[in-house]
Amino acid sequence: MSPDGYERIEPVIGLEVHCQLRTEAKLFSSAPAQPDAGDGANGNQRERPNTRTQPFDLGHPGTLPVLNEQALVLALRLGLATGCRVAQRSSFSRKHYFYPDL
Repeated sequence: MSPDGYERIEPVIGLEVHCQLRTEAKLFSSAPAQPDAGDGANGNQRERPNTRTQPFDLGHPGTLPVLNEQALVLALRLGLATGCRVAQRSSFSRKHYFYPDL
């Protein structure tokens, strides 16, 4: 490429930000989102893993996700408050794992 060709290239940098929203339910499920705060001290018992689940969380065939509107509103507010451009359309891809969550 000629040196002049580089002048037409515009770098675009995107950030993927992960944060945990304080919502009552999970992002795509009606199962409770907040983990048990029990630490075993003072009689507080920890919950067993994978007890706050719904059929969609477990990947049962035929189950469909329902987006948690509270999470969407919180995420949009954060984006707008920080001066971000919010995409008009978003899509999600589900990852499937073939081993148990430990």
